[in-house]
Amino acid sequence: MPANLPPTYYKLKHQHESAKTDDERLELLEEMLRIVPKHKGTEKVVSDLRKRIAVIKKGPTGKGAKGSGKKGFSEHIPKQGAGQIVLLGPPNSGKSSILSNFTKAKAEVSPTPYTTTTPGVGMLPYENIQFQIIDTPSIMPDFISPVVLTLVRNADLCLGVVSLANDNILDELDMLLTVINEQRGNNVEESDEELEEIVSEEIPTIIANQVDTIDAQDRLEILTEFYDGQIKIIPLSAETGEGKDELLQYLYDTLDIVRVYPKAPGKPIERDDPIILTIGSTVLDAAMGLHKDFAEFKFARIWGSEWHDGQPVSRNDVIHDGDVVEFHM
Repeated sequence: MPANLPPTYYKLKHQHESAKTDDERLELLEEMLRIVPKHKGTEKVVSDLRKRIAVIKKGPTGKGAKGSGKKGFSEHIPKQGAGQIVLLGPPNSGKSSILSNFTKAKAEVSPTPYTTTTPGVGMLPYENIQFQIIDTPSIMPDFISPVVLTLVRNADLCLGVVSLANDNILDELDMLLTVINEQRGNNVEESDEELEEIVSEEIPTIIANQVDTIDAQDRLEILTEFYDGQIKIIPLSAETGEGKDELLQYLYDTLDIVRVYPKAPGKPIERDDPIILTIGSTVLDAAMGLHKDFAEFKFARIWGSEWHDGQPVSRNDVIHDGDVVEFHM
């Protein structure tokens, strides 16, 4: 009896194969077990999933087991969601408040400078997708952590964060840009023009946080006037949520992504778990995003604003945001 597993299962399986930690693997395995249809044809699949879950819950043994050595922080943070976003800023700019209030991450928020000593990670929901947000140790005039530089190089997008509650906001922003400029210059051999382009790409946008504080609007006007046309500024309050919608829309537009929905033949369309791809991706890319085995599909049909309902498409046809694709194996 065939298993007839849903497309979402294969997507989760693909994510499990690339997961870097046991916590990630456990979460994905449990979700795979939850969605697997329970019948005779899936008994082996269910049994295998339960065994894998049990092994992870039991914990590692032998070399590398808990207590066998020191656990250090890895500079590599595996990407999750629709994009990895790194927050950069001076002390007390409110990076940790953004992470704590907009995600489920338990970030330590304190008025004491340099509270964040290691990166914090959380998932920021937007409609039916999520962005991965990383809070980083504060940037100082004479130092930027090598961990921060590694995260910057690997991220999909970096955002500077400054505080509208600070009278020295212009100096803070200038320091933020200058330190990154200098540190990047220590690691790459580029001309001044090329280096300036690198820096502007790494901080294309500045979050002007704490827009709800006293005199914040006056400082925002000064900031906007001073950097008019040079940097995009998003006013935000991590406390009240003001500006959050603009931030989310900016992230979605800037990352150049599209959402594609896999549909099982004969089943209704579900829009709660899209495949995330870049603009310009093809039907084949969508199949690979679902699972590598789907690359061998026989034919595909598509629904969307640019297509006739159920229209047959080729592997190389470009897909659009919101398209629904049905793969026949």
